[in-house]
Amino acid sequence: MIKILFAVAAIVTMSACATKPATSPTAIAPSLYSAPTAGSVPVTITRDGGIIGAACGINVRVDDNPVAKLRASQSISLFIPAGRHILSIQTGNMCGGVRDAIDVTLTPDAPKNYRIGTDMGSNVQLIPTL
Repeated sequence: MIKILFAVAAIVTMSACATKPATSPTAIAPSLYSAPTAGSVPVTITRDGGIIGAACGINVRVDDNPVAKLRASQSISLFIPAGRHILSIQTGNMCGGVRDAIDVTLTPDAPKNYRIGTDMGSNVQLIPTL
């Protein structure tokens, strides 16, 4: 019986370490790209919730312009001009200064959604979602 309890406790503890998609993210107001303009494309970036990396803020940039710092389960909605852009994220130096970036081409009338996730190896990724 004790072996079963230890096994269940180990499984519960291990599953609490992974990040999970935010079910009701907290929105924050970015300073750049915060208002829709003619020809802009809605882009939403949501950071996963969970324990891994939760103590570290993640800086979000568009074309190397800082737009927000996200904590676990936070989300931002941006209105970025149509065209080709680089979306990038980076943790602070205290958290290893981990970076990821993706090249995106935004087209009018095609909103985009992205998620920031961290795996068990503490790799932070910016991932397109549906």
